[in-house]
Amino acid sequence: MQTVIVDSHNEVLLYWIREYCKHKMPLVVVRIDRHHDMFSDCPRLPAKEGRNIFDYFDRMMPAIYEYARRRLNEGNFTCPAFHCGILGSLYHFDPRKEKIDAYGRVFREEFLDAPKTRIKSSYAGGKRIDLMEWDGASTRLRKQNGKLVPAPQSIGVRAFEVDLEESSFPVVIGFDLDGLCTTDERDLAKGAIEKRLDRVKSLLECISAPVLACIARSQTPRAYVPPDLVDELQDAALRLLEMKCQTHYALPIATTGSIREAFQAG
Repeated sequence: MQTVIVDSHNEVLLYWIREYCKHKMPLVVVRIDRHHDMFSDCPRLPAKEGRNIFDYFDRMMPAIYEYARRRLNEGNFTCPAFHCGILGSLYHFDPRKEKIDAYGRVFREEFLDAPKTRIKSSYAGGKRIDLMEWDGASTRLRKQNGKLVPAPQSIGVRAFEVDLEESSFPVVIGFDLDGLCTTDERDLAKGAIEKRLDRVKSLLECISAPVLACIARSQTPRAYVPPDLVDELQDAALRLLEMKCQTHYALPIATTGSIREAFQAG
């Protein structure tokens, strides 16, 4: 399994597309994250109808990289992945909670209730602007921060495990380090990060053969993870991936004890 490290989480779109083209089928994403990253109103990918989508994406990788970095943000990059069929379902786990939020689910060889999108067109200065948004006609939406996002299905870890056991779709792990700690959590109780790591470990044990793991450091455009802890948290995340997912990444040395010490020192 390949492991990649990015800064802003929206940069993972490029790697999702690479795996989509490699396997020629939609991905199942398991997201470990404080935030759902399911906002929309993002610019449309420069794709045209009738193209061989895999060949098209292969040729457009440099443009897609710039699109992901400059035209998307850390809160809306999932929407174009669903829109283009790159994702079939997404399971979001915040280690602060017990349940998993499922945006679509895997049922053997198909996906059920995946959020649907549509194109919203407007004109400014005589120029047409196409944005992707969630389709409220076919997807149940809820309002958050004044925006509409898909309403997930809340499931337990056992249901998540069964979903993946019966599926042959490629599984990708997305690990945003703010799932372990955010900049507004300086008053965490002793051992809180270790408990979150244990919950992530239990979740990873349900995934038998992921094809890719992406770690987001979340330092720009603003820091969601404490800058003085981000390297320690990254090391802890890499260690979990190495133990449970057989990653080939060369790991630096770190311990959860050093994370706790950094917190106490802060």
